[in-house]
Amino acid sequence: MNRIFVGLLALLLLTACQSGASPAERAVQGFLQALADKNEAEVVSLICPDYETDALLELDSLALVRTSLKAVSCKQVGADDKGAQVVCQGSIEASYNGETRTFDLALRTYTVVNSGGDWLVCGYKK
Repeated sequence: MNRIFVGLLALLLLTACQSGASPAERAVQGFLQALADKNEAEVVSLICPDYETDALLELDSLALVRTSLKAVSCKQVGADDKGAQVVCQGSIEASYNGETRTFDLALRTYTVVNSGGDWLVCGYKK
């Protein structure tokens, strides 16, 4: 009986460590993946209404290129009563006609807010 309990406890701790990203970090990573996948519905579901025009313009700029995320990891670097700030490492690579352009994600600090339990990306600062 004790072995079963210890095994379950170890499994719970392992699961908790694997999902250690904050909700704000997960929101930004999801947003970046949706951009790379060119999934407009997912992008819209992960952003603040005030950010929609800019986010969709960014999505449109990727429409004719092949995109992928490279070595992306995000970290929450601040929080206040208005939300959280998240920075990411890695890049979005955009390829077209044999030419690849790399967009360094470390140049942005994303603003993320909790809206009724959903964490939404509301823009970024350079």
